[in-house]
Amino acid sequence: MNKKINEEYANELTARYIELRRWACEHWPNTAQPLTAADFIATERELGLLLGARLHPAGPDHDGPADPDSGYLDVTPMPWP
Repeated sequence: MNKKINEEYANELTARYIELRRWACEHWPNTAQPLTAADFIATERELGLLLGARLHPAGPDHDGPADPDSGYLDVTPMPWP
């Protein structure tokens, strides 16, 4: 995968999402219960997942698994001092 293309896509998608969120808040028809940026927290979390792990899967420039043959990343936390 081309890292530059992925970054450009992520930047464009983020800009379009911010514009959509702005438009949605400005044009929300129920003025008694207006939309705010806080109403989009779950959407932003999902967008982060799409633009994170799914768009940038582990590659040669990413920390690989502890055992290259295992197919698993070592996620063991550091012990307490």
